[in-house]
Amino acid sequence: MGRPNPEVYALLDFEHYRQVYKNTLDEMFSHNQKDINEHLCTYGPSQGVINGHVSRWLSIDENIHAAENDIFITNGCQEAYNLILLHELREESDCVLIIEPTYFGFNDCVSVLGKSSVTVSVNDVSDEAGAFQFENLTALIAEFKSQGKNTRLLYINPDFNNPMTYRLSESEKATLLAVCHQNGVKIIEDSTYSGFYFDGERGHSIKSQDPHGLVYYVGSFSKVMCPSLRLGYLILNQSDAATRADILHIKDHTSLSTSALNQQIVAGFLIHYGYSVEAWVRPIREEYQRRRNAMVEVLQSELDGSPIKWQPPQGGFFVFLKLPFSITSKDLIHCVENYQVTFMPVSYFSRREGKVINGIRLAFSYYEPEIIEQGTREFCKFLKERFL
Repeated sequence: MGRPNPEVYALLDFEHYRQVYKNTLDEMFSHNQKDINEHLCTYGPSQGVINGHVSRWLSIDENIHAAENDIFITNGCQEAYNLILLHELREESDCVLIIEPTYFGFNDCVSVLGKSSVTVSVNDVSDEAGAFQFENLTALIAEFKSQGKNTRLLYINPDFNNPMTYRLSESEKATLLAVCHQNGVKIIEDSTYSGFYFDGERGHSIKSQDPHGLVYYVGSFSKVMCPSLRLGYLILNQSDAATRADILHIKDHTSLSTSALNQQIVAGFLIHYGYSVEAWVRPIREEYQRRRNAMVEVLQSELDGSPIKWQPPQGGFFVFLKLPFSITSKDLIHCVENYQVTFMPVSYFSRREGKVINGIRLAFSYYEPEIIEQGTREFCKFLKERFL
């Protein structure tokens, strides 16, 4: 399962975070309990009530300098996707370009909203060694235009991609930004896993390098804290008043607002850690690295010399295996029933029927290393007995 480590939940002190934020409100409202209750319990501003706190955190930990007015506090990443898609894709010809395979949650948002997408394979924009060649996008966008498709957006999860696990280099991010600027395409940058790097330092986001105002930056507290908060954020394009007004209008007429009580917890958390959560994330990241190592060591010992290709991920929650054969839902059911192991066929992350990459996504984030070792051995046994 691609869920966060559940051991983290026991470390969260929600009551303390609430009290920390309440202390801030006491100062803000001069201890007027009626005003404090109104702040916490009413619908609240649609754009959010903790935007300033999130702005300070992003500037310290992610080198993203966004004004409070450029930030929307959303009901998870999913709402952020919806707001962008509803704002940008107005005409029938408007579409979002998706490099597949990609996170199926984004694909689902496009489908449910009835919006259009165009898809390219990751192989269309990379060489045989796996290095990205985003210059290829110019010809592809022109081809889509000749088919009556106006590419307005590009969605990408650039750091420890789900499900492919790749991490764009600094130069690849710069090239992607330049190509999108050249072609008038805005970028939806999904930062879900960017803080969970195992080697070196946290890379620069595309957003932090964007002088053109092209990047919508989307993130969530689901992995850093816990999914039940359902709290995400959307960073707009450098104080674009017209965009902000339209997205505010859309949110007003869809979800109205985001829970002020949950925002209170997150704000208290950020204040508690001095607006840099690195001290909190570091041991979580180190545990994920131990879990990755447990899976990788078994894969190396069991699949060495096989035609299955894979690389140890540099971060994130997953390992991607490239297969020389196709794998189906029937195979998945067989593995679950006979080996008590589940996985995700990469075909689940693609809308390109008949043009999918043969692969499997394994998750190491949820279980302890001992269970991961046992499960990975059973998974390798499944592959050997069924395919190799």
